[in-house]
Amino acid sequence: MTDDEYTESAEMVMRLLGEARELTTGEIENAMMLEGTDCPDGAAKTLMRLKTRGVLKSRLDPSRKGWVWSIK
Repeated sequence: MTDDEYTESAEMVMRLLGEARELTTGEIENAMMLEGTDCPDGAAKTLMRLKTRGVLKSRLDPSRKGWVWSIK
């Protein structure tokens, strides 16, 4: 993933979470694929980078069967 791909993915993740407040990893991946993102693992990498930078938070939600992400 190049810096340009990361920037594009990060902007898309932030927009999606701004609209929906909380999404699972799978929901974010699906939305990104529908919008034509080239990198299949870009969502997971982007989410982890944004979490490491303190922008996002996540929690495991058994009822939704995965990690749920939101903006801090």
